[in-house]
This record gives sequence, C-alpha cells and structure tokens, in this order.
Amino acid sequence: MGFSGHLVFACSERPLLEAPLFGGSDPGLGDDVHEWQPRPGGWQTLQLEQGVWEDEDLSALVEWTGAPACVADVSDSSIALVTGLNTDGHRWQAWLNLDNAAGLSSSRNPRT
Repeated sequence: MGFSGHLVFACSERPLLEAPLFGGSDPGLGDDVHEWQPRPGGWQTLQLEQGVWEDEDLSALVEWTGAPACVADVSDSSIALVTGLNTDGHRWQAWLNLDNAAGLSSSRNPRT
C-alpha cells in the first residue's frame, strides 16, 4: 500500500508550519504533518498523512504566504489530483497519472 494523503506546495520566507492553518485552529490539519526539505526559491512541501483538506484551506494558505500554492490529493501513490491557486484567485486542476485515474474511474462506474 502506498501513500494516501495530501502534499502541499507553497512559497514562503517563513516555515509553512507557522501558518495559522496548521497551528491548531483546525485539529484535522495539525495532526501528522511532515516537512520536506525546502527547495530553491523558497518553495516548501508539507506532507499531510491524515486530516481533511478543504478548498478554503488553499485560499487561506495563499493569503498567508502572498504567493501561489497548490495541493496534491494523492491516492495510494498511484494518482493525484493537483489543485492550484494564484494570488488573483485563478484556480486550476490537473491529474497526475491520468491513465490510472481514468481506469479507476471506469472501474467504479461500469457501463451497463
């Protein structure tokens, strides 16, 4: 069994764990959060093992950082739905490993 959870990507001069979003105001997001090594340009990654990531969480993170951010909803390490948001409110989505995602969708919704 692979990883299922959320990967959060954002650019900030401050550690993402300092964001109010992760500071205990939402008990579901503060649990089981792991920081990855920072990347060049201030990009940071958090791995959320549990908890629920809501659409408004991404808006709150973009507001706190003042920079675009995205979150990947990963399922068993094989597919992910990535949702991004910029500071102007433009939202986008993309599937990673689309063939597996399409196969999963068709197996759950067989045609009769």
